[in-house]
Amino acid sequence: MRHSGIGSAPTHGEVTVTEQLPPVDLDKTVDAMDTPDRSIYSGAEWTARTELAALYRAIHLYGMSDLVNGAIGARVPDQPNHYLTHPYGMYWEEATASSFVTVTPDGEPVHDDKRWTNDGAVNLCHWIFGSRSDINFFIHGHEEAIAAVGSLRCGLLWVNQPAVYLGHMLGYLDYEFDETSEFGERFSRLAADHNLLISRNHGHYSFGRVPGEAFFRSYFLRQACEIQLKAMATGSELHLIPDAEAQRFQQQMYASPHYNYDGATEWPGLIRKLNRECPGYDR
Repeated sequence: MRHSGIGSAPTHGEVTVTEQLPPVDLDKTVDAMDTPDRSIYSGAEWTARTELAALYRAIHLYGMSDLVNGAIGARVPDQPNHYLTHPYGMYWEEATASSFVTVTPDGEPVHDDKRWTNDGAVNLCHWIFGSRSDINFFIHGHEEAIAAVGSLRCGLLWVNQPAVYLGHMLGYLDYEFDETSEFGERFSRLAADHNLLISRNHGHYSFGRVPGEAFFRSYFLRQACEIQLKAMATGSELHLIPDAEAQRFQQQMYASPHYNYDGATEWPGLIRKLNRECPGYDR
């Protein structure tokens, strides 16, 4: 039986995106963890760096990292056109507040930092933060369950509760390896209207105003996909939640005073867990 999946990829108006970012003079021989002195950063930037390092380590701690691939980025609060990205070659569990490279929308390092950055990660900072002034953190991951569901024609289905949490904010993006300006425009249009994107045959993108919100959305998207794949693997007919019921549940969930759907409940506990099991991210 063919099922219609959750989420959409609507057509939007024109979004102006600059051409492919020019090459930046980076030294690929500089070690990813050879970091500048902390004193060059403002207090606001250091706070964002600490939160970003915690987010990297939390993603690793929950088995959602992919060697040195993927990306997590943040906006600098007191310089909203400055973005934080990782040095290419850094493993997520190595992340510290001093690890990150501050870049401009054109990908230029702000602090004369010559460490090699991932051009895909820099592009994501440009597209996401450039199209969403309300978003300060994003996660791009290649979790197997999400990539598997993104490879199904039906996509994510109304099979479980986390799908209901997230289905109204989900869109789909066709995968491309060469990130041309045309791809950037398409990505930016989708990012403008969704807080979650599944990249077909590839992975996902999660956006948040705060780090816990981005984590919440990535974590429960993976959970929704895992449950769906396990249910489909039985070969039995799926018991889908009807569209009208899913929408009713969503309204009840987000109106409820008894729970948060932005990670506000989970994030303080994640920080405590990191301090116990993976300390040092705040260096």
